[in-house]
Amino acid sequence: MADDQEERRRHQRAPVDLRVSLRFPSVQQFLSAYAGDVSEGGMFIRLENPQHRVGEVVTLQFDAGKERIVHGTARIVRIDPAGIGVEFVELDSVSQQLVEMIVRIKLAAG
Repeated sequence: MADDQEERRRHQRAPVDLRVSLRFPSVQQFLSAYAGDVSEGGMFIRLENPQHRVGEVVTLQFDAGKERIVHGTARIVRIDPAGIGVEFVELDSVSQQLVEMIVRIKLAAG
């Protein structure tokens, strides 16, 4: 039987090891963490024992290579002991294209 969570996802996820800078406006907290996977709709960010809430909005930024920076906002949609799942809320068109490129390259590489 297929995993229900996988069936609900609209976008295919690609494994990554990207350093992500996060800013939580509620506490003006800055964190640096690593994403475990990314899709066109969001990403999973590895954090040990995250102290955040579902629905909280975070500003994020990460390097897409060759000095191209992805910058935007995301909403926490899932929390587990290994980290947080976020859904992109706002990415400018360049950042969206960079995310799509990363996903395509990572999936093609297997």
